[in-house]
Amino acid sequence: MQKTKTLFLINIIFAVLLFISDTLYIIKDFPEYFIKTLTSALFLILGTINFFSLLKNFKSKNLKFYGLFNLIALTFCFLGDILLIDYFIIGAILFAIGHIFFIVSFSFIQKLNSKDIFIGLIIFAISLCVIIFVPVFDFKGMLPVIIVYALIISLMVGKSFSNLMLNTKYSNVYIFLIFFGTLLFFLSDLMLLFNMFSKISTGIACLSLYYPAQFILAFSILFFNQTEINSVKKMSLIKKIGARTYQLLFKLILPILPYREPKIIDSYEDMCKLLIKKNTINAFLVTTKDIIDLNLANELIQTCQKYNVKLTIFDEVLPNPTVEIVEKARNCYLSTNSNSIIAFGGGSAIDCAKAMGARIAKPQKSISKMKGLLKIRKRLPLFIAIPTTAGTGSETTLASVITDEKKHLKFTINDFSLIPHYAILDYKVTLNLPKGLTATTGMDALTHAIEAYIGNSTTKYTRLMSEEATKLIINNLLTCYKDGKNANARKNMLLASFKAGNAFTRSYVGYVHAIAHSLGGQYHVAHGLANAKILPVMLEEYGKSIYKKLGKLARICEVADNIDNDKVSTEKMIEYIKNLNKQMNIEEGFSEIKLNDIPLLAKNADAEANPLYPVPKLFSKEELELIYKKLMK
Repeated sequence: MQKTKTLFLINIIFAVLLFISDTLYIIKDFPEYFIKTLTSALFLILGTINFFSLLKNFKSKNLKFYGLFNLIALTFCFLGDILLIDYFIIGAILFAIGHIFFIVSFSFIQKLNSKDIFIGLIIFAISLCVIIFVPVFDFKGMLPVIIVYALIISLMVGKSFSNLMLNTKYSNVYIFLIFFGTLLFFLSDLMLLFNMFSKISTGIACLSLYYPAQFILAFSILFFNQTEINSVKKMSLIKKIGARTYQLLFKLILPILPYREPKIIDSYEDMCKLLIKKNTINAFLVTTKDIIDLNLANELIQTCQKYNVKLTIFDEVLPNPTVEIVEKARNCYLSTNSNSIIAFGGGSAIDCAKAMGARIAKPQKSISKMKGLLKIRKRLPLFIAIPTTAGTGSETTLASVITDEKKHLKFTINDFSLIPHYAILDYKVTLNLPKGLTATTGMDALTHAIEAYIGNSTTKYTRLMSEEATKLIINNLLTCYKDGKNANARKNMLLASFKAGNAFTRSYVGYVHAIAHSLGGQYHVAHGLANAKILPVMLEEYGKSIYKKLGKLARICEVADNIDNDKVSTEKMIEYIKNLNKQMNIEEGFSEIKLNDIPLLAKNADAEANPLYPVPKLFSKEELELIYKKLMK
């Protein structure tokens, strides 16, 4: 540690000496060769000191070879710098060799690949346009030399830039500093071009760029060795930029997108009157056999009979509705000449009804081709959702989650047309919910509220919805679990689910859902149960990126005290979630996860989340694999 501090001090001293020497050279009150040699020697001496001081202490062979070839490159640049004064072609050749060695050194950060060459050729094409088409130059027969030199330094800049964009192993800050030094080198050569082959004087600009560039590259031998070498691949900068750009654009257009809330119908009688008014009395009920067997839909069925509303009952929906079930429901709908849809059940029934409606609206498009965002864009038949659980929020969202049973894969269909037109929040159908289902669906709603709140696409409205939903869940979920007949708590949980649905359908969810969907697709793990187990683990993984938002939410919900800072408040919220799971007998971890399945699970979660979900912190596929391992039991 002391040795490193001493080396950093030496580098600072050399930076000062280079500045002084460069200034003296620009003033030109000293013999040109003397001050030029002295100034150029400083960066070579600095590179030599850094390399040999670290010779036995490089963190890896790649870092050692980076330093070695960097030093060789500095040596050729030093020689080229001296000879450039009177022997331009020889000096240019030496510089070109130096640039080649810089390319070699950069290749130990990341292997040379076709992307490096492609980016370099783009930079070269731009440089060539400047060289050939800017009318101020007179190259006096040296054009071939200039073009070859421009190609080599363009490839050097291209390689450095590619390292920055594609790096998954080292600190992006250090890679950026190396790129910045390379860019300064390139710009100094451009200034030299103007100074030597045009009437434009750019000597001061050339030297003001050149020596800082060489200092940074010599200094990089030391500072790059301080970087933490990631044991697992991080997401590359270019993928991060792409994801964040996609999310930013989506957030900017959020205010003009056709989001809507389903209108709340107070009773089944009002629903029947609506169907009569809309002339859609051939209703198709999508539900589950359990709901029919438990007589939960009796009031609905009897009211429809009273008002002469024809009701076709499809009760074959299973947890995690499949493509096959969706197609079966659609065929049944068409064969009975139905003209309206009623979804009665939890998320599975409502999601199945949504997907069925989508297939009715777009008969030529298969379910698999509807995967993703805005693939339907056509109005569904009149659609009423009646949730029997307080959790999924499906009655208010634009999403339908379907399982491809052949590929063991869950995928999401997102389209504004999937938002139900109407909803009935009937607490009576939730009074007899089993404790386990009460717990997991309630945690599902909590996950929706929190993920929508901590993401990067929140609005004033979605933050308010998330806050109100979270408060309702914290104040009522445990009561519902312990006393399932508590009407007021059941009403509040239905309202919380509705509000959380309003929040996440606009602000989206995050990695908790992506991971949960992959587990549901592979092992048929119930979605709410998966969310409950994943939520505290993922919040810990997000770390300080969620302190400000989750800390505020914890204080608003009185899980933390007003005097607690963001970090403490966040920790209290995570601990609260863990304790809530324990009190409702939700165990930690998944015994279903198999080590050999993790790469595929992570791949599916990565494909779902990136770039769509505006998560507070981006994770690579490899980082997601580690999270799956933490979730194993």
